Amino acid sequence: MTRPPVRLLFRLLSVALLLGPVVTQAQEVARVIVKYRSNDSLGAAAQAQAMGAMSAATQLGGRSGVALHGKRFVGPTTQVVSADGMSSQALADRLMRQGLVEYAVPDEKMWAMAAPNDPKYAAVQWYLQSTEASAIHAETAWNVTTGSSLVVVAVLDTGVLNHPDLAAKLRPGWDFVSENPGGGFTVANDGDGRDADASDPGDWTTVNGVFRSSSWHGTRVSGVLAASTNNGTGIAGVAQLSPILPVRVLGSGGGYVSDIVAGMRWAAGLSVPGAPTNANPARIINMSLGGLAGQACNPVYQEAVNEVLAIGVTVVAAAGNVSDGNLPGAVTQPANCTGVIAVGGARNAGNKAGYSFFGPALTLLAPSGNCGSSGGCTHPIHSTTNTGTTVPGTDAYSDDLTSTVYGTSFATPLVSGVAALMLARNTDLLPDEIADRLKRSSRAFVAEGATPTCSLATPTPGPCNCTTDTCGAGLLYAPQAVVLALEPMARIASVPSTVLPGTVLLLDGTPSRAISGASLVSYTWSLAGLNGSLTSPALSTTNLSLPVLGTYTVTLTVTDNHGRSNQRQVSIQAANPPPPATPAAGGGGGGAFGWIGLAGLLAAAYAARRSSRSATAQALPPR
Repeated sequence: MTRPPVRLLFRLLSVALLLGPVVTQAQEVARVIVKYRSNDSLGAAAQAQAMGAMSAATQLGGRSGVALHGKRFVGPTTQVVSADGMSSQALADRLMRQGLVEYAVPDEKMWAMAAPNDPKYAAVQWYLQSTEASAIHAETAWNVTTGSSLVVVAVLDTGVLNHPDLAAKLRPGWDFVSENPGGGFTVANDGDGRDADASDPGDWTTVNGVFRSSSWHGTRVSGVLAASTNNGTGIAGVAQLSPILPVRVLGSGGGYVSDIVAGMRWAAGLSVPGAPTNANPARIINMSLGGLAGQACNPVYQEAVNEVLAIGVTVVAAAGNVSDGNLPGAVTQPANCTGVIAVGGARNAGNKAGYSFFGPALTLLAPSGNCGSSGGCTHPIHSTTNTGTTVPGTDAYSDDLTSTVYGTSFATPLVSGVAALMLARNTDLLPDEIADRLKRSSRAFVAEGATPTCSLATPTPGPCNCTTDTCGAGLLYAPQAVVLALEPMARIASVPSTVLPGTVLLLDGTPSRAISGASLVSYTWSLAGLNGSLTSPALSTTNLSLPVLGTYTVTLTVTDNHGRSNQRQVSIQAANPPPPATPAAGGGGGGAFGWIGLAGLLAAAYAARRSSRSATAQALPPR
């Protein structure tokens, strides 16, 4: 075999080195549609394009400092331009910031709408589609994301059956319902107490001779949330890829707060005595349950909510239903607890369902089904269920049965499902950021002709037309929610809520974040009212001067390299300390100890009270 000459090998090696690696990563290419201003030279050049004038795209590139390539014209002054080495959004943002064109938008790809092949989707799942006023337009959101197998959603309910449309989605759960054969209203119905079996044994009851069959409530809620989708059978779930963590907290006759709170903590990955560590901690807890109307959130619920929120777990709960037609403006607990996303029920027409509780605690509305007092149910929510009247029978779907599914219980998993889609796009979102984006992405309520406006002053029987004071921000709208999930996260490090006048306070925006693959490019601080000042309003940190008494509201706006922005507000009150305590008559010695001493005394009293409360709880006999 003849060996090639050394000089030839050297030349081949040189060429290879000049050409670089054989395998290279494809360079990003931006495609943007621009509209030139008709009264600008670029617009004139665009209009004269066919006559051999200098390329408008070339001129635009010279002005913007980007090498642009002119492509086809969409209209007389509208052209597609491209550039190498950047994203379409980055190029559009740059051209808009420089004010060189009337508009610049990415030339995005579009696809056929992502309608799933589940046969009941098109037939009965109106609430996921776009034909009804309150429908959530899930298909448009699914074109962006169908969810993530890493975003686990816990369903705290009656347990979940191993239904064929759910079986592949279920993760090992836990049964927190305590057996109570000796009295009380809750019976586990499975013959034992807390254990690893989170399936639903049935919640049938007989009260005063009246039999109520099993509801299979947790199975129905789970189907709405995340039924297996595109499997050619049954229904579609909102969060198509999210696993379901079944946590049984309701038995025959309901469930105790103590069991529900234990279920919340365990679902989030916190320790619960007597239960193993949850190997699949949830990012979202769905609670389609509630108590009596008019009761404030009790401290046990609020403490549990605070604990799970603190580790980044979002809580979504049903506003509650009423059946007597005399509706007070009150959301039930735990939906009325601070930090919970409270979901009310919407009719298909876009106004509030007659049975749904409402009030200032509501976050938003989602479709919950229309079933009138006359017996007609024109737009129920269809889901996975079972034919058994007591113990489990045959797996089924609700549209095949005579029973109807409606209520705020089924609006709630729609919201949880959309929240799961948001987390699939941005896993760093905190619970309050999810709530904020759900509210800002919602659509306006729809008012029906002769239907009254929902009123907090007087009971409102039947359906009513919502306002943002009575029903929350609006109607759940999935497409915009998944878009807003990509916004950067404006965050301000913790600051005291009250300081002395004359204080100079450091405000720190460095906890702010951009989504993966993006970066923050600007911080902007602004101050509303009073005569305070900010030393560095364009940096990540700034000093706030609070010279006089009053409340100072500061807004931080962060912007990423795609031009997406987000804001966070914080309010600080400048206040004088409380006056010194007056010594009790006949008391001896020691004068007043001032604001700091009073704060210490209050802290000690609070600690003693918590210790006493804890000891009391531990002393209660076991059930």
